[in-house]
Amino acid sequence: MFIDLKKNSKVALYEQLYTDIKTKILDGRLHANAKLPSKRQLSQDVSISITTVERAYNLLVEENLITSKEKSGHYVVPTEALKIQSKPLISVKKPVFNKMEFLLGEVDTSIVQNDVIKQLSIDVFQDRSLLNSGDKSGEAELKLAIREYLYVNRGVQCTDDQVFIGPSTEYLLEQVFYLLDYPAVTLEDPSYPVVKNVLTRLKISYNTAGVNTDGIDLKAVKKYNNKIVHITPSHQFPSGVVMSLNKRIQLLNLLSDTENYVIEDDYDSEFRYTGRPLSSLQGLDQNNKTIYINTFSKSIYPSLRIAVMVLPPELAEKYYDKGLSCNVSRQMQHIVAKFIEGQYLVRHINRVRKFYGKKMEVIIESLKNKHPEVDLSGYHTGMHFVAKLKGVDLRQLAKEHLIISMADYTENRVGTDTVLIGVGSKDEKEIINKLDYFFQEAKKKVRAKN
Repeated sequence: MFIDLKKNSKVALYEQLYTDIKTKILDGRLHANAKLPSKRQLSQDVSISITTVERAYNLLVEENLITSKEKSGHYVVPTEALKIQSKPLISVKKPVFNKMEFLLGEVDTSIVQNDVIKQLSIDVFQDRSLLNSGDKSGEAELKLAIREYLYVNRGVQCTDDQVFIGPSTEYLLEQVFYLLDYPAVTLEDPSYPVVKNVLTRLKISYNTAGVNTDGIDLKAVKKYNNKIVHITPSHQFPSGVVMSLNKRIQLLNLLSDTENYVIEDDYDSEFRYTGRPLSSLQGLDQNNKTIYINTFSKSIYPSLRIAVMVLPPELAEKYYDKGLSCNVSRQMQHIVAKFIEGQYLVRHINRVRKFYGKKMEVIIESLKNKHPEVDLSGYHTGMHFVAKLKGVDLRQLAKEHLIISMADYTENRVGTDTVLIGVGSKDEKEIINKLDYFFQEAKKKVRAKN
């Protein structure tokens, strides 16, 4: 029997021999009941040790491809031949995305407390009890830490059992929609693209309501009367509008006599640079109509992949009944729990707030001085701001400069004269210089048209 072994290969000789004989059996070249050479004979024919042949034969016996008959040798077990056809390796086509400037979800990694997280990680991974499975809905230590943190810092009122963990807001949204049997949704316009992606993927219908200077248009919310209203009241994404207290109360009153809910995505709530931030909508709610969602992606760092959800009691009970799970490793949950319990999170947020507040102030002041005709907004809260050159279509220029256009986040393609600028990952000088050049180019095009 011809066997082609490559003795310089990194693959062991017994594995090569096993694979070669297996292939011959499956493609029918070695038919049922065919007798294989003895171990001694094959070792001589191929110039390998008897031990190597024996190891290959043992693997084939374990897979029931051959059988050993006492004092007779090894024989091929009757096996249906595998249909063989050409199967070339085909490269998978992936969409190519250009790296955008001023991304809205990135942070400055130089201020992340990496040394603290490293030490906490070492301590947690030494705990062997965490190697087994834990509570599917999330670790009790993390739930307690988050509940206390949210109460003190965002006014969220709940029990530990209402707190649920997930790897992302996207994951938690899918769980909410499942618990509510994939209901119709009212979204802000412009709105967070992740929500639209989830709705589209799950084939859930939605309507959009415009955003005014004090938040979502409540007339539209009342008109559609959908089971869920999704809002980002603390720092509306992407317009930067903060929902007024009066409108928050009006929305809760609107929902109070219905079976509908509001999802409060507390986006960028930690980063308010002037005055005190408004407490969460959930903290105001007296009728258990609010589903609270937040993430640690900016308050700690994006690749952490931990988000939190607070459900009203009836939905929390349904979560447990359905046996849903958080899908985040126990170790990572305990690292974050210790980060919160040790007051590292509060100190980090205070430090980061000052850092980004100063950075935002320098950028805004420079742009106002150099380009007074550009309307700037949304910079008192969060890690991005809005820049508008009234009446000028900036879409093509933004595309050329890899800058995000507001029009990309709206249903009706409004906001063509507006761009979104994230201040997370780049230093202020780089942001100022690039925006200076961008708006000079924009004004050149306006002058050329006139």
